[in-house]
Amino acid sequence: MPPSLRVPAEKVAIAASAAAATVVGALYANSRYGVSYDINQLLAEKSFRKRFQERVDTLGNDVSVFHMFELADPRAEALWFEGRTWTYGEVLAEASKLAAIFHRQGVSNGDVVAVFATNSPEMVFTIVATSKLGAVPALINTALQNQTLQHCLNIANAKILVCTPDVAPAIADLKGEGTPSVVFSLNLSSFPPLQLSPDACTASDITQLRYEDLAAIKDDTVLRPKRVLKDVGALVYTSGTSGKPKAVAVKNFLLVLVSTPATVDLKNPKTYLPLRTFSCLPLFHATALFTGIYYSTGLSASFCLSRKFSASRFSAQLVECGATRMLYVGELCRYLIAAPESPYDRAHKCVTAMGNGLHRDVWLQFTKRFGIPEIREIYRSTEGIAKFDNVARTTAAAGMVGFAGPLKLYAEDDTFLVKYDATTEEPYRDPKTGFCVRAEADEPGEAIGRVRSMDFLNDYHGDKAATDLKLISNVFEKGDVFQRTGDLLVRQSTGWVRFHDRSGDTFRWRGENVSASEVREHIGKLEGVQDTSVYAVKLPGYDGQAGAASITLNDPSQESEFVKSLYSDLRASGLALYQMPRLVRFRASIETTATFKKSTGALKGLSWNPSEDQPDNVYWLN
Repeated sequence: MPPSLRVPAEKVAIAASAAAATVVGALYANSRYGVSYDINQLLAEKSFRKRFQERVDTLGNDVSVFHMFELADPRAEALWFEGRTWTYGEVLAEASKLAAIFHRQGVSNGDVVAVFATNSPEMVFTIVATSKLGAVPALINTALQNQTLQHCLNIANAKILVCTPDVAPAIADLKGEGTPSVVFSLNLSSFPPLQLSPDACTASDITQLRYEDLAAIKDDTVLRPKRVLKDVGALVYTSGTSGKPKAVAVKNFLLVLVSTPATVDLKNPKTYLPLRTFSCLPLFHATALFTGIYYSTGLSASFCLSRKFSASRFSAQLVECGATRMLYVGELCRYLIAAPESPYDRAHKCVTAMGNGLHRDVWLQFTKRFGIPEIREIYRSTEGIAKFDNVARTTAAAGMVGFAGPLKLYAEDDTFLVKYDATTEEPYRDPKTGFCVRAEADEPGEAIGRVRSMDFLNDYHGDKAATDLKLISNVFEKGDVFQRTGDLLVRQSTGWVRFHDRSGDTFRWRGENVSASEVREHIGKLEGVQDTSVYAVKLPGYDGQAGAASITLNDPSQESEFVKSLYSDLRASGLALYQMPRLVRFRASIETTATFKKSTGALKGLSWNPSEDQPDNVYWLN
C-alpha cells in the first residue's frame, strides 16, 4: 500500500472508536484519492475475469467466431444494414454456404483468406465463414492500391481472396505474385454488378458469387477443426502511418476477451440492454471488428453497420437503425460537430459513444450537441497489451483514457507508465539497478504491458524483427517481458490518466523537448479552429526540428485576422516560447487515413518555400 494511505496503529485504534470520523475519513479519501473509482474498477475486473473464463470453458476446443455466433440466440437480430436485417441463425446459414464454397477451393484449417471488402453483409458473412473452416481472415484496408495493396497481400500469403464488386478493379489491376489465383467477387444484393475496365485483367480472372450461387449449395457440411486460444483468429493491419502496413496476428484469446460482456453493461441492463451498436467505421479496423461484431455476439446483440461515414447523414442513420451505442475513432467526432445541425441530432436512442482518440474539446462539444450522456474512451492498440478504460460520466473525465488511484496502482500488475528518455527514445533505466522506473504523477511515461505468455502475444505476422522491437525485458526484475506501446501517457495527481504524445512526435527545438500533441491541443482551443495537425520539420541551419502547424478554419475568410493574433493567443494560452510553432499553413481540410487518423506523412512532404507554387497560404510565425 502506498505510504500516503498507511495509517499508524494508534490512529487506527482512535478511529475505530469514532464511527462518524470513519465516515468523514472515507469521504475525504474518496474525494482526495478517488477510492470509489478504484474499488468499482477492481470489482468490475474481478467479475469480468470470471465471465471470461466461463466463456472460454463454453467455447471448448472450437474457439472461433463461427462458434460465438452459434452460442448467441439464433432468433435474435445479429445484423442491420440499410434497412435489411439478419438473425444470428440466418448469418450462420449464409456463412455456412460460403464456407462450403471456400472449402471446395482447398481452404482449410490454418489457411489465410484475404478479405478486401467494404462495409457490407458480404464482409460479415465472409469473416464468419472463414472461421468455420479454421482459416484466418486477413482484413485489408480498401483505400490501398497498387504497391501498398500488393505488399499487404504478400504478407498474408492467402489461399484465396474475397472482395466486393466496388473494390474489385483494384485487385484486377494487380500483377504481383502475391495475389491469390482464386479471387471471388461477392455480391449478395448490396452492390451494383461488377464492371471491369477493358484494360484490366479479363472478367474470368475474378469469379463472381451471387445469391443464386449460395442457394445452389445443398450440402454445407464441413469438418470443424480444433481451434484453441493461442491460434490466430484474424490478421488486422496497422494503419501504416509510420511506414508500410504490418499485419497483426490477433490470437483467439483476444477475440474471446473482446466478446465477453462488460460488467457495466450487465449491472445496468435497463440502461444498456438490449444493445444495438452502430458503426460507420471500416470493418478492417480493430475498433469496428472488436467492439462491434465480436462484442455483439456475447450479448446476442445487433450490430448496425453503415456502408461508410457521412457527417451529414450520421444522425439520421442513428435514428433509422435504432442504435443505443455508436462507435467512433480518431477525428470522426470532430467532423460530426463541424457538420450543419440536423433535426435528427437529438432524436436518437443512443446512450453511449465508444471508441478511442477523443480530445477533451471535441468531447464536451459532442456530448452537448448530440445529447449522448456517456463516452467510453478505451485506450489500447490492435496488438497492444497495455490498456485503460474510461467509463465515467463526469466532466473531469472528458479527454481522459482512464483512472488509476492509489488502490488501482497498488493492485495493477499488467499496465505501467515508465519514465521515458526522449534522447534515446527508450524507457529510462536506473543506472544503479539497470531496471526501468515508474513515472511520477504528472510526468509523461511510456505505457507498457506485461507479456505473461508468448503464446497469446499478438505479434506481427511474418515479421519477427518488428515484433521483437516492441518487446523490452528485465523491466522491473530479471526475466520479465513487456510490450512497448510507443505512447506517452500522464497519470495526473488527481488519478486521471490522459494521452500525452506519441514517443516519436516529441521533437527538440533549441535544446527543449516539445510535445506535438500538447501544441495541437492549445491551437485546437482557439476560437474559429475547425481542425489542426502539428508535426516537426527539419530546417537547414537550425538546431533540432521546427514545429509546424497545419490549420483548418471554420471560416477561411477570417485567416488574415486569425494569423495576426495567433502568436499572442498561443502565448496567452500558456505555450512557452520554445513550444511555439514556427511554420503555419492554412488548408481547406486536414488529411486523414481511412481510420480517421491524422496523415502527417503527407503534410510533412509539402514545401514551405514561399517562392514555389503553393496550394496553401504559409506563414513564418515570429
